[in-house]
Amino acid sequence: MPNVHIDHISFCVWDLDKAIADWQDILSVLSPEHAERLTTGGGDGDGVPMIWATFQHPDPTGCSIQLWAPAVPDTWVHKVLAKRGEFVHHIAFLSDDFGHTVEQCREAGLPVVLDENSGPDTMPWLGWNFIAESKVHGTLIELATRYQAIGDKWYPHPGNAENKHLLESMRTEYHGSH
Repeated sequence: MPNVHIDHISFCVWDLDKAIADWQDILSVLSPEHAERLTTGGGDGDGVPMIWATFQHPDPTGCSIQLWAPAVPDTWVHKVLAKRGEFVHHIAFLSDDFGHTVEQCREAGLPVVLDENSGPDTMPWLGWNFIAESKVHGTLIELATRYQAIGDKWYPHPGNAENKHLLESMRTEYHGSH
């Protein structure tokens, strides 16, 4: 059985820099440990160039706050923002066996949105898919590959099912054995 945990709540915003500043103000009062670690990134995901920033919870299995925005003008995201305003886009669950977790959802009859898993072009190891808003009652659930935040970037987690070779390599390099 895969290990799955709620990783972050993601907001779709017009202006990423303004959202970062606003959330910095909020978190510095309500949860200062979140405000100390910001990971940033970007890439083309599902046909839309996007940029994002995540205020990482200090506990790797804690819940973080993510903000994202389209990186170029005139995308479908702009149309959604114009209609809805800024909104909670998804609640993310990370899995150490992403492919198996998506299949479990399909087998259970959950409405998985994408026929094929997707992910950002800048991190080919990171996969995602979604459970439809209709089942979740108002937002998407993102199913994603577990990652680890190091510094201000995300990296593949060596303990994931698809990364067993990384874990073995680390064990050999740092402990001299399996």
